[in-house]
Amino acid sequence: MFVTPYLPRRTFSLSKLLRRPHTYSPQKMPNKLQQAALQSFEEEVKATDPKILAASMGGNDQPPEEPLLATFEEGFGYFTDAAVGRSLKQYHFARKLGWAGSSSVWLALDTSAKTRTYVAMKLLTTQATAQVVSGNSPEYDVYRKINAAGAHICFVTDTLSTSLAALRPPEQNRFTVSIAKRITKQILLALDYLHRECGYIHTDLKSENILVDIPQPTAPRIDEYIQSNPASIYGLPLNLKSLSLPLVFSRSQALPYFDLGGTLENISVRLVDYSEATLADNPQRGGSYRQPSILRAPEVTLRYPWSSAIDIWTVGCLLFELLTERQICNQDTENYSHDLHLQYIEEALGPFPLEFLQGCEDRDKYFDKEGDDFEHISIEAILQTLQVVDEGDIPGAAAFMRRCLTLDPKLRPSAQELLKDNWLV
Repeated sequence: MFVTPYLPRRTFSLSKLLRRPHTYSPQKMPNKLQQAALQSFEEEVKATDPKILAASMGGNDQPPEEPLLATFEEGFGYFTDAAVGRSLKQYHFARKLGWAGSSSVWLALDTSAKTRTYVAMKLLTTQATAQVVSGNSPEYDVYRKINAAGAHICFVTDTLSTSLAALRPPEQNRFTVSIAKRITKQILLALDYLHRECGYIHTDLKSENILVDIPQPTAPRIDEYIQSNPASIYGLPLNLKSLSLPLVFSRSQALPYFDLGGTLENISVRLVDYSEATLADNPQRGGSYRQPSILRAPEVTLRYPWSSAIDIWTVGCLLFELLTERQICNQDTENYSHDLHLQYIEEALGPFPLEFLQGCEDRDKYFDKEGDDFEHISIEAILQTLQVVDEGDIPGAAAFMRRCLTLDPKLRPSAQELLKDNWLV
C-alpha cells in the first residue's frame, strides 16, 4: 500500500517537437521572430468574427475552460496543438483529463511501449515554462528530487482517475472509518517521502490534489471506458492562419474510478501538483498566504514561522472531511474571514497556547489582552452531533485528528510519527 508522490515517467521540451507561435525554446525567452508570431496570433484572434469564435467555443463568448486564446504576455500561453487524434512524438492524444492555470493534462497512448500503455501528459503553459527556465519552478524541482531529468516543459506520468474531491462512494456521501484510515495512511506516506527525502513542503494539500490509482490491468479498463464514453469538444475547430493546426476547445473528461472497476476496499491514492511547494528547511513568514483558506494552519494565518507541520494540519482537516463530508472550519470561501477561521479553530480545539501566540507576528490583529471566550466544543462532540461516525469509532478518530491539529506547530507530530499511531494500524 506504499504510495509516493505522482512521479514523472519522462520530461521533454514541446518547443523542440512542435513549433508554435506562442512557444519558445527552454533556453531563452521569445526571440524577435517568435514575438512577431505571438503578435500575429493575438491580432488574428481580435480580428476574427465573434460568431465564428463563439461557434468554436460551444456558443460561449469566452473559452469555456482554459483560456486558449490568451498569450504569454497575458500570463498564459497554452499549448494549442493538443487535440484528440493528434500525436506528440510517440504519444497519441486520446482525451483531455483537465486543466489548471498553468497547464492542461491529457490522456495519451504511448505508441513506443511494448505493451498497450496509457500515460498522462501535463503540458505547461509558456508562462509556467518560463518559471522552469528561470529556476523558479518548485514543481519541477520536486520532480527532479523524485526522478532526475533535464529542464523541460512537459511531464509524462502514470494515468490516474478522479480526485478525492470528485470521488464519492456509491449511494453514500462519506467514507467509512476503515477507508478513511487507508486513505490517510497513504497521504502520510507520500508526505513523509516529500518532507524527509525530497525536502519540500507541499503547501497546497487538498482533496482536489489527491488522485486515485486506476486498478490493474489499466489499459483494457481505459479502452473499454473511452469507447463507451468518447471524448467531446465544445464546437467547430477554429482555423487561424497564425496556427499550423486548427484550434480545438476540448472538454475536460476525467476517468471515473468506479466506472473503471475500482473499489473502496482496494483504493490507492497519489499526491499531485507541486506548483506551490517550498523548501522544508527554510521556515517561512510573511508574503502571500499559503494553503486553501479553509484548510489553513493557524501559524500561516498568524504569521508564525511555518514548516512542514502545515501539511500535517491539513491531513487532520482532510480526515474530518472524509468522515463527515464537511469542513472542520467551514465557511464561505468567497467571503472568507481570518477572524472566523481562528474562532472555529478555538471552538474545536481550545485556546491557543500563549507561547505560540507570542511568536505570531499578526497576533494583535486577532487577539487582545482580554482573550476570547468562545465555547469549546470538542471534536468528539462535533462527530456525535453529526451522527456520521459510529459511537465506538469516535474516540480513536478524534484523538488522531487532534494530534494532526495540534495548535503549537512545534509540538505537532511529523508524518513519520503519525504513521506509527495505533489508530492507523
